[in-house]
Amino acid sequence: MERVKIKLRLTPEHDFRATLDYREEQDGFLPAMPTDLSQAFQNWQMTYRQLDEVRSHIAPKPGSRNASAEASAPAESPAPRQRLTVRQVTHHSSYDHADEVKTQLNRWLNTEDSRWKRIREDLISIAGEFCRSGEQIPMLLDADDIQLRRLPWQEWDLFADYSFQTEIALRVKGHPGEDIKPPRKQRRVRILVVVGRSDGIRTHDDLALLKQLKKRGAEVVALIQPTVRELCKALWDRQGYHIFVFTGHSGSRADGQIGWIEVNEHDSLGIEELKHALKAAIDQGLQLAIFNSCDGLGLANQLAQLNLPRSIVMREPVPDDVAVEFLEHFFDAFSSNESLFTSLHRARQQLEHFNVPQEARPFYPGVMWLPTLCTRQSAFDQSLTWKGMMDPAKQIPVRSLTFSILGLALIGTLVDVCWRRSLCVPNPTPEATFQDVSVPQGTWRYGGSTTWAPVRGQVDPIIEQTHPEFNLVYTQHPTLPEGSGTGIQMVLNDQISFSQSSRPLNDAEYETARNRRFELKQVPVAVDGIAVVVHPDLPIERLTLQQVSRIYAGDITNWREVGGPDLEIRPLSRSPYGGTVEFFQENVLGDRNFADHVEFIDSTTLALRQVEDDAQIGAIYYASAPEVVPQCGVKPLPISRSAGTNPIAPYQGEFVPPEDCPNRRNEINLEAIQNEDYPLTRRLFVIIKQNDQGDEAAGEAYANLLLTREGQSLLEEAGFIPLR
Repeated sequence: MERVKIKLRLTPEHDFRATLDYREEQDGFLPAMPTDLSQAFQNWQMTYRQLDEVRSHIAPKPGSRNASAEASAPAESPAPRQRLTVRQVTHHSSYDHADEVKTQLNRWLNTEDSRWKRIREDLISIAGEFCRSGEQIPMLLDADDIQLRRLPWQEWDLFADYSFQTEIALRVKGHPGEDIKPPRKQRRVRILVVVGRSDGIRTHDDLALLKQLKKRGAEVVALIQPTVRELCKALWDRQGYHIFVFTGHSGSRADGQIGWIEVNEHDSLGIEELKHALKAAIDQGLQLAIFNSCDGLGLANQLAQLNLPRSIVMREPVPDDVAVEFLEHFFDAFSSNESLFTSLHRARQQLEHFNVPQEARPFYPGVMWLPTLCTRQSAFDQSLTWKGMMDPAKQIPVRSLTFSILGLALIGTLVDVCWRRSLCVPNPTPEATFQDVSVPQGTWRYGGSTTWAPVRGQVDPIIEQTHPEFNLVYTQHPTLPEGSGTGIQMVLNDQISFSQSSRPLNDAEYETARNRRFELKQVPVAVDGIAVVVHPDLPIERLTLQQVSRIYAGDITNWREVGGPDLEIRPLSRSPYGGTVEFFQENVLGDRNFADHVEFIDSTTLALRQVEDDAQIGAIYYASAPEVVPQCGVKPLPISRSAGTNPIAPYQGEFVPPEDCPNRRNEINLEAIQNEDYPLTRRLFVIIKQNDQGDEAAGEAYANLLLTREGQSLLEEAGFIPLR
């Protein structure tokens, strides 16, 4: 799923430097926040907090341990806020103030200032793109200014006009360079629920809802007004938790930086006082904290500093009936395996009826603005789902498999399949088609090997026609050249969901993945050959593997040394980031390096132009057979494994000379490559990130599609050898 990021930073002139990040960055400026908007928000906030008969603040109880919160809070800060208990509400003025906030917000964000207008126009284009695909727009707002963080950005009419599926998260910052921990694989989703001091509010309803999640595969551990020792002991549990839920009284400092929770009748604790226990839970794989209580922006900010990936908090004091209903709607969607963004979006929307004045029932204009997702940027780029936190269904170990149907005894020893990483492949039925394969909905970035270019041009569009909900976007690295190594590096760095590779993974890449708390998996889907090409007029008919090796190592520098004319050899190669080059280095050069005079070219197209040049016919180049064998301007050479053995051509039959092309073209010698009679053969792999999230599902689906009968047939049409 693609994501949108907006970064806003206050300048000395009080406007905001803006950066829109979607595929590429766009810079601009947002004018200073208008006084009318600031005043409208303050008016709404004041009337909302002063609803009739609402006990929105509680004085600290004698002997409560609130030193860290009180010491750091400004003098004018209120005491900790609670979830609200409402007896009667008649304040229609708050409805008018909420409407005025929306009016002023849209007046500001729809300004005709050209510096912001180009950002808005890009957002309209992006929103339209997502809307056409029916996808949700996950958006991250990166703003330090507390006023910006409290505004209801989802009320911008741009989103209503172009997409109804927009959810905006606030960025919270952790320590630079500290990677977030992936979810710990467990059979059930483990949830720690802490019911804090809750006089006057219905936390028993929250707890009852959460316990119902056991039917959805959750293990719920509940602490009712625990002592500090009991809470710390639970957080230190070595089994770890996926989700932490606090329900009860809590609060945050006015600047949104510091928060606290009231865990029982006597103890009000700041995050700083629980940091070691919380850090232990986070290091064990805690993914999400939910504070179904008051004003939690400070809590989210501090937990991010402890490396927590995500929090859901309320931006203001939350009425009790709203809090209960929000929790119900959120977990109903999330435990059904909807994404975190979709679950929050739906839960917020289902609070809409609280905005509407109703007879004999309280209403809270603007209450839909309260639930807020706060996320680290690194977590924003990763999906979190219910099933993604659960242990995947385990296969029965092959070695212990027995047959009991009709008393059939175990016969023979089964082949040791999938015990080696490089041989593990999905197993769609041989006759399956694209339509038979389940795919995850969304937009998935992928990239990697240039060898795969025919697949991206001929096969992937047919996949998208069959599964329009499976949107594939080929993504290049912003600075590095295309290639297998670059694609694998982008998977490791969370820049793409999966990659296409023309070489297997190496030990260093496996190790890097493990250090980042996930595994890489390679799935072979086709066989390919490497063709060596020269100018058609060069009187060279064949080479041995040893001769090719010595040419690129610098031992042979003139064509006369291999039976050709007295002409200098110009060895050309793709850049070292490509899988083809790495395969060539390992399988042709062995333990030797490329000679200093080897010219590295950015693309096969540019290299072929140099080989075709009539003025310098001494060039030699190697590339994937589908890329070069059908070309009219070059001659692929037959290759023999050693002197005295028969050379095998990478093309079928007799060589088609340039004068007969393009009416006739050389066709790839599929049989020789499939049988590995041709010396330079290799496998093509889909590289999958095993993180139990959307990226893994997308990679597995893509590999499964290519391994169907339809996929294998299309790979053959693209010039590759079917694996099946």
